[in-house]
Amino acid sequence: MAIKYGLAEYDRYTGMIDWNINLPMDGVQSGLVYEFFRSAGENGWELCAAFPCGVKGIKRAIDTKGEVRECEDPTEEITLIFKHVG
Repeated sequence: MAIKYGLAEYDRYTGMIDWNINLPMDGVQSGLVYEFFRSAGENGWELCAAFPCGVKGIKRAIDTKGEVRECEDPTEEITLIFKHVG
């Protein structure tokens, strides 16, 4: 039995969760919170950790808006770690 880990980032400003290319989550579609977790569960991924990862003061591009936004609170970005047992 092999365990794989996946990494995703939740952006509270846009409400979107995207999996990270460095630890991809096979079969999971990025999207809004409900869509992402439904897709993850249907593909056998289980959430095992979550923590804030925003860096206060850093400027980042907001893909959906075509603008740059400054992070005001570390909890604006949340890292989610998933596992898949297969």
